[in-house]
Amino acid sequence: MSRQREVVIIGGGVIGSSLGYQLAKQGKKVTIVEQSDLASGASGAAAGMLAADCEQFEHPELQTMAKMSRDLFPALIHELRKISGIDAGLNQQGFLTPARDKQEAENLQAELLAAGTGGEWWTPEKLSQAEPALTEGLTGAIYRSDEIQVIPSKLTEAFAYSAQAEGAVLLRQTEATSIQVQDKRVQGVQTSGVFLRCDQVVLAGGWRTEQLLQPLGLTLPLEPVKGEIVEVRTRVPLLQATLYAKSIYIVPKPGNRLWIGATSIPGDSSEGVSADSIVRLLSEAAKWIPEIRNAQFERAWAGHRPKSPDGLPYLGGFQEIQGLFAAAGHYRNGILLSAMTARLLASEMEGTTTPGINLVPFRPDRFQHQLEGGLIR
Repeated sequence: MSRQREVVIIGGGVIGSSLGYQLAKQGKKVTIVEQSDLASGASGAAAGMLAADCEQFEHPELQTMAKMSRDLFPALIHELRKISGIDAGLNQQGFLTPARDKQEAENLQAELLAAGTGGEWWTPEKLSQAEPALTEGLTGAIYRSDEIQVIPSKLTEAFAYSAQAEGAVLLRQTEATSIQVQDKRVQGVQTSGVFLRCDQVVLAGGWRTEQLLQPLGLTLPLEPVKGEIVEVRTRVPLLQATLYAKSIYIVPKPGNRLWIGATSIPGDSSEGVSADSIVRLLSEAAKWIPEIRNAQFERAWAGHRPKSPDGLPYLGGFQEIQGLFAAAGHYRNGILLSAMTARLLASEMEGTTTPGINLVPFRPDRFQHQLEGGLIR
């Protein structure tokens, strides 16, 4: 049995679902293939911070893309809610990066001055008034009002079900087992349930994505970087803005819940959360908000961020095979970059470009010559 579609997207995380929605909205016949459930990988394990100004990016083009993507979200989330009925938990209370002492305050103020835009300096008095649960003695903070956060699993579902409302097909619990190519052109995708004939295939999965490319002689090197998050629940709300410090972040979620993260363990693909990580995250969080010591522990979980060797995502088409594209390797910013990724790749698939962004640094075949030279393992 086979089905004919224009585009098959392999991966039902936030990137694949966002792209599916964008393409379906443009009238494309799209199928999203997910081997498990929507947001079952890195997307569902993320904290949901859209931190375009707080993050340190590997490339100026990525920084531009991040800010453009973040700024799309308030209107986009409203649009998705109207279509899907799913509330993605948009929080627009901003982000705080506080200072513990005079030296940290001076460093942060210099950082803010160098950036030019994207934040304002809060005095200790203003900080204490706005966030009274923070520990005493802080010497100020950068407040970034443009930074926002969401519930990642809900955002992914909103994208996916909005795509479905626009005509896309969602195949869950369906594994893509191979990509069929003839005369260097995509012919379709063999799945565990059906063969999907199509003109274009997009790889939008996690760190195991490269497995589908190996039979084609292509590479898309990705490394899992494990991250662990702890959730606690408090009697009353302790935080309005998201706390984004250099050593930790604390993200307020509905129901007086705080998500505290995150560890970063390159090359670790294990599923569990270590007791040591839980202790370290809670201990560090309590240094910023002492009342966290009295919070109720709810749960802890781990995810695996897919990281490329140069830290940049893979966006665009493979030169060797017509109709084969990648939207993968977004590392720790998949949620943030999902909106702009969808627009950029949808344009690329149509043979057009998006003003303001150069996709050359993100080419998915940029490591191909290293594979042929035997340097990528």
